[in-house]
Amino acid sequence: MQAEQSSVVTCDTVTAPVRPQPEAATSVRAPSVLQCGLIVTFMKLMLRVRGFQSTIEWIRRRVLDVPETGDAAPAILKTVERSVAMAGALYPGRAMCLEQSLTLYYLLRRQGVPVRYCQGVQPFPFQAHAWVEYLGEVINDVPDHVKLFARLPDQLP
Repeated sequence: MQAEQSSVVTCDTVTAPVRPQPEAATSVRAPSVLQCGLIVTFMKLMLRVRGFQSTIEWIRRRVLDVPETGDAAPAILKTVERSVAMAGALYPGRAMCLEQSLTLYYLLRRQGVPVRYCQGVQPFPFQAHAWVEYLGEVINDVPDHVKLFARLPDQLP
C-alpha cells in the first residue's frame, strides 16, 4: 500500500508597512505685494500695447497645460487676493478690476488652483466688471456687487 503524502503548503504573508502616498502638490504659494505689483504693471502694459484679446491669449497659453491640483485652502486664497488688491491700490493711478482679476487668475491658475475668470456687464448705466471665482464663490469682490452684472461667456480655461 502506498502511503499517501499530503503536502500542505503554508505561506506566511509578509505585509510591508503601509507608506502614505505622496499627495498631489496642492500647496499654493502666496506672492509678495511687490511681485503682484510687477504682474499688475505687466498686465496693464499688455492691455495697453497689445490689447485685450492678445493679453487673454498670452494668459491662456501659459495656463492651459497646468493641471488643476484640486482644492486650495481658503486662507491662502485670501492671502493671494489681498496681495493683488494691495498691489492694485498702491499702483499709481490705481489698477482697475480688469488688471487685478487677470493678475489674480494668472497667479492662482499657474499654481494649479481651479479658478474661473469672469466678466459681466450692466446695461444701464453701462458698466463692465471683472472678477475671479473659486468653486463658484467670488474671491475678489462682494457677491452682491457681482449679481448686478450679466455674466459674459468664459474667455479663459
